[in-house]
Amino acid sequence: MAGKSDLAKITPPQELSKADARAVFERLSRRLASFRNTAELYANAEAFSVNTGEAFATKDAFVDVLTDWAQETLKNVWLACHEPDGGEAPRFDPLSDTSTVGLPPLPAQEQRSPLLHTVLLLHITSNQEYSSRTRAFLFLVGPVDEEVIAATLKDPRKVIEEAGKKTDAAKEEHARRSKVLRMVGVGVGAVAGGVLIGVTGGLAAPAVGAAATTVLGWLGVGGTAVGMLASGLAGSSVVCGALFGAYGSRRTAQVISEYTREVRDLSVKPVYEPRETMAVRLCVTGWLETPDDVTAPWTIFSKEDTFALQWASACHKTNLSFYLSYQFQEVDALQRLSSALVDLVTAQAMQYIKGQIIKQTFLAALFAALSPTAWMKITKIIDNPWMHAQSLAIKTGKVLGTLLAQRVLGARPITLVGYSLGSLVIFEALQHLASLPPAQTLGLVQDVYLFGSPVPTDAGQWAALRRVAAGRVVNGFGANDYVLAVLARVSGINWGVAGLQPVEVQGVENVACEQVDGHLKWRGMIGQCLAQCGAPGVDRAEVEQQAERMAAKSEEKVGMTEEKAERAVKAGPGSDVLST
Repeated sequence: MAGKSDLAKITPPQELSKADARAVFERLSRRLASFRNTAELYANAEAFSVNTGEAFATKDAFVDVLTDWAQETLKNVWLACHEPDGGEAPRFDPLSDTSTVGLPPLPAQEQRSPLLHTVLLLHITSNQEYSSRTRAFLFLVGPVDEEVIAATLKDPRKVIEEAGKKTDAAKEEHARRSKVLRMVGVGVGAVAGGVLIGVTGGLAAPAVGAAATTVLGWLGVGGTAVGMLASGLAGSSVVCGALFGAYGSRRTAQVISEYTREVRDLSVKPVYEPRETMAVRLCVTGWLETPDDVTAPWTIFSKEDTFALQWASACHKTNLSFYLSYQFQEVDALQRLSSALVDLVTAQAMQYIKGQIIKQTFLAALFAALSPTAWMKITKIIDNPWMHAQSLAIKTGKVLGTLLAQRVLGARPITLVGYSLGSLVIFEALQHLASLPPAQTLGLVQDVYLFGSPVPTDAGQWAALRRVAAGRVVNGFGANDYVLAVLARVSGINWGVAGLQPVEVQGVENVACEQVDGHLKWRGMIGQCLAQCGAPGVDRAEVEQQAERMAAKSEEKVGMTEEKAERAVKAGPGSDVLST
């Protein structure tokens, strides 16, 4: 993050005229109203879908905290725009005009980004957290360089020094500033050539605040904003501790210990060395061929800190380190599931189904053609490992929801990604979050990406999920995933299955992943599917390498040629002999 810290990049541009500032405020306030009203629309959809008194009470509570967030954001935008028209920040009105038609355009990116950075810094330092709502809103408006904000919070003294170097006024007012700094107690520092230098290696918080006030003044920041920004920089160590999860480990261990009877193996592992980024990503694998599959599917991500949830796999108890780790030896449920899935796919009845799919026969007709004996053979192969892993996924999801509510990965926006039973874990976690008071969860989750999900398309549950997430909710499905269709029938899902079809809920994006024609394909194609739906931070080169590696592996295990499909169809579904 070297070279990223620059105070000029996080303060409103001096060249922004009063008229321009007023126009920017007007446009951003309308965009904010639109963003807020869309979230209320999702909450209304959930309330009317569930249609209970409790659901409407939850909706009302959500709308209240959502409006409070909008009011705080409006104030920060007003401050960043040099307090247009003076006085106090206007009150947010949910019924205000949301149309931007006829308004002057936003300024160029080089002027817009510093303004947005000011809004973000005011928000984080005032609340000691980074709300997913704020992040989703700002990224809709324009480009935000979060590395600049992170560098500023981690080392405000360095930022102030560099700002002093770049300010011509620092040289002209050298004597006056020296006197001011001495008066406020900067006895451990000196001003030399316009540069603030901490002789002892760091300024105390009050000194940082005073120095920040001075430098912000050089940069043209005035009014209420200068005091709030300076105060925020002075307390940045506390902000960083909350933001990056430094205080979460002990609380995390306590929560997990309460669930060890049912979920005896749970840990969060970094995919890469954590860099303490402004946002975080948590990924959940659906099954394991090897222990490395906890993290291996997610190397396709870059930029934000990325962690993977390990659950239901055999491990030894280890020490608690930076990330959560509280593990016990137990039967490797997800590896047993992986073996069972391969056995299922290669069973004669399943070979028959896949052969018919290749010959373009619909799944419903195929299932009707299978005899009770064939279904019994299929159930015998998969029932116990699948049902056991599914039960563990539901229990793990509830624990994960509790951990997320306690901000174990920091008070920063989190994106959740999973496939197969990993999606079920996330789905259950989000259902738990939806059951909590909205004030606890409003700014926690940003985006949600679920693929091949063995969960029902129940409108009420998906609407609750949609309310909790501030950004995107993506349902990636494979209409020809015949394995999931069989698993759903074995599981007794009475609703439609989200991993097989669209979810008809407002605000849920449905992405047809046509390249996935069997459940085992999700492991190797998860990168392609994430790229297809435009998920941020996906490394295209790594996606291609992942697909190539896994395609060869999958073909060797469960591949089927036209000739093999023809033989499978002729053999029929009734034999219990595995295909050769």
